[in-house]
Amino acid sequence: MSTFLGLVVIAILIYVRTSSNSDKVYYKYYPRAFYFKMIFVIANAAFYIITYGGGGDSIGFWDGGVKLNHVFWESPTAYFTELFDFRETRDFWQYYVYFNAETGFPDNRTYQEESSFFISKIVSVLGFFSFQGYMFMSLVFSYFATNASMKLFEAVRSFKLHSDRHLAFAIFFIPSLSFWCAGISKDTVMWVAVCYFIYHLHKILSSEIKHTIFSWIVLFICLYVMYRVRSFMIATTLAPLLYAYGARVGKKYGAQSFQRNGIRLLFGVVGIVGILLFFRTSVADQFIEEAAVINQDMTTNTTYKGAKYDLGITDYSPVGMIKAFPTSVIAGFFRPFLWESLSISLIIDGIQSTVIIYYLFSFLFHARFRERLRRIRNEEILMFSFFFALILAFFSGFTSILFGVLVRFKAPIIPFLVIVLTAHIQSEKNKEQET
Repeated sequence: MSTFLGLVVIAILIYVRTSSNSDKVYYKYYPRAFYFKMIFVIANAAFYIITYGGGGDSIGFWDGGVKLNHVFWESPTAYFTELFDFRETRDFWQYYVYFNAETGFPDNRTYQEESSFFISKIVSVLGFFSFQGYMFMSLVFSYFATNASMKLFEAVRSFKLHSDRHLAFAIFFIPSLSFWCAGISKDTVMWVAVCYFIYHLHKILSSEIKHTIFSWIVLFICLYVMYRVRSFMIATTLAPLLYAYGARVGKKYGAQSFQRNGIRLLFGVVGIVGILLFFRTSVADQFIEEAAVINQDMTTNTTYKGAKYDLGITDYSPVGMIKAFPTSVIAGFFRPFLWESLSISLIIDGIQSTVIIYYLFSFLFHARFRERLRRIRNEEILMFSFFFALILAFFSGFTSILFGVLVRFKAPIIPFLVIVLTAHIQSEKNKEQET
């Protein structure tokens, strides 16, 4: 009953927001996007309940949030102490400091890993303003994911490179994105943080859009959330900004081809130097060590069930990671291939990968390939999208090893990849109509 009432409330919010933006023709996609996500969120919840028998990460995150709310009603001081206690790992004795038989105990795996328990904290805060049922809370996460997607849609749309229909397909109607990045999960939180980061950064950098201190606050909140949940997402989001800015500068000041090529070369050299300097830092050493441990554990540990893939990596040095870059990116972009996804949990991703491969080949093997490539190099949003997808594909492909983990990590890649691969459609259609 609570889920039904909650859905009615969300539907009213959706209707009010759509009505208040009725002058924007593209807002017709907003309610469709939410209900599309709702279908996949319900499917995702059923997947966790049926596959894990009421367990799984998503339900563990929700359960931890509910137990935190119980702590609040018993001792607000204990609740806020726990809420603002950020440790990378938690000692087991802390488990019994704030939780007891009356409040209930959250899943100990969720509790002991701060990045996981951070999601439970978000659930607990939202729980004060809504019903606490698992299904309804999943829909609440879906509502925020839809709002974030709309912000990304508006930011990309402002560059006038896509038709609304193609852009809506890329951002709203990717099945794997709605399945993995709309319910109660780290993936959803990351998607929301990335979308709001891009939108508010666009507002700050745009001379045509007014922004306030609020946009700066949101930027730092997004970076903080990334740091707490998946710290590598900070590099994944910030690094492409260099190339996006290079495209902006080249477009603004590169009136001559010599100037444009010089600007591109400059930013390319800066990027390569930045990568080389990064690999000389302790942060890079820590990342390589963690990636090596995860990769080896995923590869050899028999307790991890499900289909696996092997990148053939034996060298975990910076040079070894560079050698593994092509195969990792291919895995992040296109795997599981259709013949690798013959199971209920992977079949959608296999079909989706096949469609992406089709788009890629139609992009590459076309008479206007050079013109399309030039468009990507000249447009900052396309440069950002390409390098964001490329870097995240590498991280996802290199560390996942399990297809079940890969499809979750790579879900945010697909919209940005589709944004790049479909940017030419509208302009070429306009040219054909003119002729």
